[in-house]
Amino acid sequence: MLLRNVGYIGGGLLLFGGCTPDRKPNGTSKQAASSGIEGGQVVLDPAKFPTAFKESPEFAAQVAAGKLPKVAERIGQDPLVIKPVHEIGKYGGELRRVFSGASDSPNASRFCAGPDNLLYWDYRYEKVQPNIARGFEMSADNKELTLHLRRGMKWSDGHPFTADDIMFWRNDISLNSSLSKGASSLRLRGRDVQVEKVDDFTVVYRSPSPYALLPELLAGSTDLGGPSHSGHRGGGGYAPKHYLSTFHPKYTSEAAANALAREAGMQAWPLFLLNRNSWFLNPDLPMLTPWVVTRPLNNPPWEFAANPYSVWVDSDGNQLPYIPKITMALAKNADVISLRAASGQLDFQDRALPVAELPVLIRNQERGKYTVRRAPGDSMDCAIRINLAYDKDREIGDLLRTVEFRRALALGIDRDQINQTFFLGSSTPSATLPAKSSPYHPGDDWQLRWATHDVAQANQLLDDVGLTKKDAEGYRLRPSGKGRLRLDFQSAVSVLNYPSIGEMIRKHWAQIGIDVTNRSAEGVLLVERTLTNELMMTVHTVTTDDPFTLPDTMMAISTDTYGGLIGIPYAKWFASDGKSGSEPPDSVRALKDAIALYRRGLEVDKAARAELGQQLFKLHTEQVWSIGIAGFGLTINGLYCAKNNLGNVPSKIVNNSALKSPSNVLPMTFYYK
Repeated sequence: MLLRNVGYIGGGLLLFGGCTPDRKPNGTSKQAASSGIEGGQVVLDPAKFPTAFKESPEFAAQVAAGKLPKVAERIGQDPLVIKPVHEIGKYGGELRRVFSGASDSPNASRFCAGPDNLLYWDYRYEKVQPNIARGFEMSADNKELTLHLRRGMKWSDGHPFTADDIMFWRNDISLNSSLSKGASSLRLRGRDVQVEKVDDFTVVYRSPSPYALLPELLAGSTDLGGPSHSGHRGGGGYAPKHYLSTFHPKYTSEAAANALAREAGMQAWPLFLLNRNSWFLNPDLPMLTPWVVTRPLNNPPWEFAANPYSVWVDSDGNQLPYIPKITMALAKNADVISLRAASGQLDFQDRALPVAELPVLIRNQERGKYTVRRAPGDSMDCAIRINLAYDKDREIGDLLRTVEFRRALALGIDRDQINQTFFLGSSTPSATLPAKSSPYHPGDDWQLRWATHDVAQANQLLDDVGLTKKDAEGYRLRPSGKGRLRLDFQSAVSVLNYPSIGEMIRKHWAQIGIDVTNRSAEGVLLVERTLTNELMMTVHTVTTDDPFTLPDTMMAISTDTYGGLIGIPYAKWFASDGKSGSEPPDSVRALKDAIALYRRGLEVDKAARAELGQQLFKLHTEQVWSIGIAGFGLTINGLYCAKNNLGNVPSKIVNNSALKSPSNVLPMTFYYK
């Protein structure tokens, strides 16, 4: 059943060939402007702010009992005002979701966190707007970004949020080598961006050269993208000084900080401090999110309660969120998730809804009293990430660093079969590229470059690199002749059953004489193996929405995440200006060209970045640094089921990694009708 050529109208789902929104040259969406993209809007004009505030009955009772300050005191002088997408809601209820396991922390940071970026995008993905910060200005030379914070805003424990929390994060976490790599988003041409406090509510970022991209990095899914997103890795852009300083030797002593760590069963203070800064693990962590964790991810069900100090209010002055509680049950099996959604047990679910179950979800809409909506993504749903720096087996590593070998592997894959089997035809077979509508797309001629199924050409390329000898079963021998050449996939089940796709690819590659060991592993284990340079290849997503704000899977730039599989040692070399890590050898010297293009793109405005981005994608595609399979479909948060009695659910949204979708549906405005 080729669903991308089928229209289903009764349940509100339309799946036609054009799944990906058109984007204008500046990166905005024509579909947003003309085809029904909708969302709540941040009210920016203070003259339109509400003059009085209201709160939930639960919080009103606590105020009456003397357990909470009045709502106006909790919110402060500068509320974050949102005009809901459809109507003003009402308080009450419990929202039910599921999560898939220990590696699924983004489930909450993408839904329950606000988001908590200092800046964020508007719902059309056209412009950066104030968020946790109430305003910002960029200097004419693009070297200074000034942030203005919300006066009277408080952490979830009632402590004031000020510029000191940004300075504490920058000086004592981000620039502390025991806790962080220094935030790559605040490093330009090998030099740090200086962060300076002007007063309690004003901070200036001073860049060593023009840095037009910085507001977008603060607004996106980066190491500056809020504590809920990356606080556990030392990122986030700010942190609660009054709380975390308790665990920091600068504010106590190393002996005292280590003693606290050992008491908690951890070896040393850095690990303990990062644990305490993990929103999903530590219910005691003060946050600026609409909901706060009351029961952690590692003790399911994962639970959240409304933040009494939430700065979000609707345009009538009602403190948000409307729904006081969110519960996420653990459901490791995708079939279980689909069954719960189809039976109406989930109020809103997007993450881990498999495309293969779409017919079942559509068929059960009326009985389950929910509606399935689609939000096609802007990125690659599935690709093979290759560790170009792999050296555990040098002979295999040298092959992976040989472009003809990578091209042969790419030509050995039947993308149409994978698309039909795992995506029901809803994705588009492609090399590693952005959507055709992206300003960074290099043109139609590049869509299937080294991305067709051509067994004859693949075999010829493998012969040309010297892999001409085979064993009795037809598998190619190692270049040294010492046994069969065997590659290794290690993949996790996350938003898709990637190990099953790996198994299909294993069968494809058998046709060109390449043997593969295909293994399933937990996501946290894959992160560890990536950071220690042990992982050879994995089947997963490759983020291609924007190579400048989300470069991790596009080039050797990430030194501390699973996304940096392209070559952690090379990324360390680039990040340190050659002081650590490993310099890319001549076989992958084009990685240096990619970094040069990327660094130029950081300094120029969006319009000027388009050509540089196209060059980056051409380079990545020609060199096959990852093997694109299929993209721009419904796999990555592209389906969402919402109960029919849940109000303020947008009918169509932009699905983009920078937006941390579905954050852009603004769940704090959801309510039960």
